[in-house]
Amino acid sequence: MSEISVNTGRFEYVAFDDQAKDDQREAKLIAVCFESFIERLPGGRAQALALTALEECYMWIGKAIRDEQIARTGTAG
Repeated sequence: MSEISVNTGRFEYVAFDDQAKDDQREAKLIAVCFESFIERLPGGRAQALALTALEECYMWIGKAIRDEQIARTGTAG
């Protein structure tokens, strides 16, 4: 079996620096506020989809913060 390189960049773990951590905290605060509002809505499909969309949004924000840090620092490691 051939070896697979784990340092492919795209899938490499990036530890957030202080600036990225601050951005993530800000995004989390906003997401938690939206989550609280969504949870006050009547339960059902619309609420479930709104929560799922919020989770997806938060995930993509994390990816964007990661990408921004790599662009700023020039490295993923």
